[in-house]
Amino acid sequence: MKTEVLLLPALAASLLVAAPALADDAAASRQISIDPAELTTEAGARAVLARINTAALSACRAENRGGAAYEMSVRLCVEDTVARTVAALDAPMLTARHDGEMARIQLASAQR
Repeated sequence: MKTEVLLLPALAASLLVAAPALADDAAASRQISIDPAELTTEAGARAVLARINTAALSACRAENRGGAAYEMSVRLCVEDTVARTVAALDAPMLTARHDGEMARIQLASAQR
């Protein structure tokens, strides 16, 4: 049995510079399928997280159409959308994978 997950970018993260996104009444969203068995293995969690990231990027790009700080706005939107989706799924293996990736990103940013 597969679970359908709807990803909705947080409009608050997009408000930074995305005034054009406010013109649309409907927020951009993407839907992905997740087999619960995937959430019990490292490889499955990695695959699910990749699908979540891809869907979040697509939705956030659609919601943040341009602007002076487009890249930053999209990045913040993706980070927030992925974090909220991972938290909502409440799957320990997926959460651990996500937390590990965020720690690596933060370490890389700090070393710049």
